[in-house]
Amino acid sequence: MAVNPPVKLKWMEHLNTSWVSEDCESIATREGVIMLYDRLVTNKEVIPIPQQALQMKGPQLPDFEREVLCQEEQEHFLRALLNSQLTLARSVCSDTPFSSSLRKRLVVLQRIFYAISNKYHDKEKVRQQQQTQETQAGINSEKSSGEKTRTGNDALIEMGVRTGLSLLFALLRQSWLQSPPGGNLSLCNDVLQTAMDVVSSLPPLSLANETKMPPMGLDCLKQVTEFLKSVTMPTSGADSLGKRLAAELLLGLAAQRGSLRYLLDWIEMALA
Repeated sequence: MAVNPPVKLKWMEHLNTSWVSEDCESIATREGVIMLYDRLVTNKEVIPIPQQALQMKGPQLPDFEREVLCQEEQEHFLRALLNSQLTLARSVCSDTPFSSSLRKRLVVLQRIFYAISNKYHDKEKVRQQQQTQETQAGINSEKSSGEKTRTGNDALIEMGVRTGLSLLFALLRQSWLQSPPGGNLSLCNDVLQTAMDVVSSLPPLSLANETKMPPMGLDCLKQVTEFLKSVTMPTSGADSLGKRLAAELLLGLAAQRGSLRYLLDWIEMALA
């Protein structure tokens, strides 16, 4: 039958983190155990309780010379004597340095195990932490979606860009289709040459990361690519220089986008 340590345990939740990260090797030495136990006492997580005085009075034995005892009474007195001796031996052994160090080590281990269990194995707290993380993730998602919501200025800019591109493409097509055979198409070719100079001046792979490009930019890039492909067709009305500039511009955009499928699309267009 073990003797309970004469202390009162009162673990403090805000100290669990420090005990979880405690070096367990320090528990192996007596000096380390004393240091950790003193820390528990200083933090008032362990409150020593004064020991009660041990009653060493044994059982009152009968006078065997005057009284004749039966077998059962003799066994009762024998058990009482053995219990008194066991109590005395337990009291003496509990006061030894080894027993005191062992009790302190067990208390320190109990504190560490409580901190680990409370932090990593408490289902209720783990569930609360998960709910907190999910709530925070939802808030961040709402913030990001709110940031992605288009404003009135964004809508006006998109309308202007789309309208401008449509107008430019329509004017270029009209110029090519209505010009007489052998006419001067330098204006259309100058537009393509200017666009080619801009693409050539960009750093390599400037259009490779499409995840960082706004939807309007991707849509405009798609419209430009489709228009340039139509320019290279025999029925576009553009002269040979215009078709060559459109093909070079398409190749430059494919190289800037850094994907094999765009290069394959260009090769398919060139072979058509």
